[in-house]
Amino acid sequence: MLVPYFYLAIAIVLEVTANAFLQRSEGMAKKLPGAVGLLFIFASFTALSQALKGLEMATAYAIWGGCGILLTALTGWIIFKQPIDGKGCIGLLMITAGMVLLELG
Repeated sequence: MLVPYFYLAIAIVLEVTANAFLQRSEGMAKKLPGAVGLLFIFASFTALSQALKGLEMATAYAIWGGCGILLTALTGWIIFKQPIDGKGCIGLLMITAGMVLLELG
C-alpha cells in the first residue's frame, strides 16, 4: 500500500516544481522555464495516474491538490517573497484539515 503513496508524493513534488518554473516563466514570456514547467506538469499527472492504481480517486486527488496548494503557497512565500496574510493562513489550515479528514474517512 506504500507504493501508491510514493507515487502520490512524487506527483506533489513535481506539481510544486512545475508551478515554480511557471512563475519563473513570467507568463510564458521566458520559454525555457515555461517549457520545463509544462514538462513537470505532465510528469506530475503521470505519477498521479500511477498513484490512482492503489488509491481512491477522491482521496488521491484531494491530497494531491491540497498538498500542491499548500506547498506552492509556501514556495511562493519562501522563494518568491509573496506574502500570505491571516485569511490565507486560515484557508491553508482548512485545506490541510480537509485532507486529513478525507484520509481518515
